[in-house]
Amino acid sequence: MVAYTERASRHSEGDLAKLILREAFQRLLENATPDVIVVGAGPAGLTAAWHLAERGFRVTVLERGLGVGGGMRGGASLLPVGLIAEGEGAEIARRAGVKLKQVSDDIYAVDPIELSVKLAVKAVDAGAAILPGVYVEDLIVDMGRPPHVRGVVALLSPIVEAGWHVDPMYFESKAVIDATGHDADLLRILEKRFPGLLRVPGMSSLSVWEGERLVVDKTGEVVPGLYVAGMSVAELHNLPRMGPIFSGMLVSGARVAEIVASNLSSRS
Repeated sequence: MVAYTERASRHSEGDLAKLILREAFQRLLENATPDVIVVGAGPAGLTAAWHLAERGFRVTVLERGLGVGGGMRGGASLLPVGLIAEGEGAEIARRAGVKLKQVSDDIYAVDPIELSVKLAVKAVDAGAAILPGVYVEDLIVDMGRPPHVRGVVALLSPIVEAGWHVDPMYFESKAVIDATGHDADLLRILEKRFPGLLRVPGMSSLSVWEGERLVVDKTGEVVPGLYVAGMSVAELHNLPRMGPIFSGMLVSGARVAEIVASNLSSRS
């Protein structure tokens, strides 16, 4: 057995703790007031973050779990395969460096973990920050009809899971994207806080290609400052679900990035 010979550092354990705390709080400071907050690091959220960061916007992604990819990571009922149809979704995956295996004339199989990780890498390399373990519990709004969303109220996920009642943190931005998938967390917060403003009926039964088309068509701004992408769109508009077909999620993320970028540029 070869002995481990790496030189011992001159830093004590206390010094290492100080380095961690300094860098962690610096990172939080840098990402507390971005241009855009994306809530949810699934396929739509990661694609949106990547495309917005590429356009030069400062983007912070808040993910309540410890990993990226959302429900996409589980593939088809935990089988390690997802499907992408030929078209814009496949081009997004190719540009992310994902290996596509053609399994029919216009359908590709992908590794869901590879797709999750490579989308995250593209987002981070473009300049977006992904903060895991952050649970969004409320919105920051300018009151009005409709309200203008200016950010989110958040707690660390373990605090929520423990059921503790502590004061939250705030993240302020020019735009917020609900990419929380089937939970549609931000939409449901808005529905609860502003009765009668909107209704979130939930998605409809499975119809793959109708769902793929409509989830992209309905992607956009819900109220000033709050946008919706991915399966949150289906939850808001009672659209069909589409199962482990990821094309619509990727294209919805790219589409919401276009809409947000256009709106922020025109309003600046």
